[in-house]
Amino acid sequence: MSRKSYVLLPALFVGAFLSPVTRAQPGTEAAGKVPSSPTTQQEGLYSEGAKAMDEQRWSDAVADFDRVAAAKDQLVDASLYWKAYSLDKLGRRDESIATCDSLSKQQPTSRWNQECLVLRARSTVDVTKLTDLARQTARLQLALPDMNVPFRTFSGLGDSDLYVQSKQPATEDDIKILALNSLIRQDPAKAVPLLRDLLKSDKPLTIRKQALFVLSRSKDPQAQALLTEVATAKGDPKMQRAAVQTLALSRGKDAGATLAEVYRDSTDAGVKRAAVNGLFLTHDASRLVQLARSEKDLTMKRDIVAQLSLMNDQAATDYMVELLK
Repeated sequence: MSRKSYVLLPALFVGAFLSPVTRAQPGTEAAGKVPSSPTTQQEGLYSEGAKAMDEQRWSDAVADFDRVAAAKDQLVDASLYWKAYSLDKLGRRDESIATCDSLSKQQPTSRWNQECLVLRARSTVDVTKLTDLARQTARLQLALPDMNVPFRTFSGLGDSDLYVQSKQPATEDDIKILALNSLIRQDPAKAVPLLRDLLKSDKPLTIRKQALFVLSRSKDPQAQALLTEVATAKGDPKMQRAAVQTLALSRGKDAGATLAEVYRDSTDAGVKRAAVNGLFLTHDASRLVQLARSEKDLTMKRDIVAQLSLMNDQAATDYMVELLK
């Protein structure tokens, strides 16, 4: 794709185009507030910021997204995230983190906060440890039909495998995933059994991961129970790792108890590390400390301590002091 080509990203990768800014932001209705619609000027600035990112003009992107965010309309959370991303690309890590903190304070229910978690982790942790998690997070965010931001593909972002290319051919499985994504919002009772069958099938792992993402977006108790079931099942380590990562991203700190349970019950090192990464991303220092204290394997304990050493949390700090006594 040419750096000057901009296309709306197909929802769930099969060509169902997302329309720009058609609904209220997630979480705002519950608060009794409906954000103002973005003006043509703000949408234009957002597009300019997208173009600047695509051309790797990070300073220009920061300026454009900052102006959009200042308007306090429906594009504010997306703009704050892309501002933080651009600041990170400029090496201005402290400002990037401060921008993500601002997003969290202004719109704590925004799903862009999950992207900020990954952005922060990629700035401080060995990127190779989070490649799978970052890929799934990107696909999770890009696949949501109720996200009301005009998503675009950026050829200049680096890590190109994290972003779905617009030329990717559609498959029958892609279409089924799209249908399931619609059905689970309209009739979870019918969708959950179908998703269960798909998750237990011999379909490619990429398709089953997409099914996990669809499942994680539903608040239906049966859907959430199925996600927990897959995350705690021991049959397929690769699938379990994917479910653990999806669980952490979709539930945040509420997933802490399950993640700790997965860590204690699993004998697969990859699954254990996925649980540790999930607790790190949800900033659950207390549970990480508990796991570290009971861990007899020094290699695994070192991995947990490495994550704790990066956390600005009193529980983590106290444990560092404890280790030095």
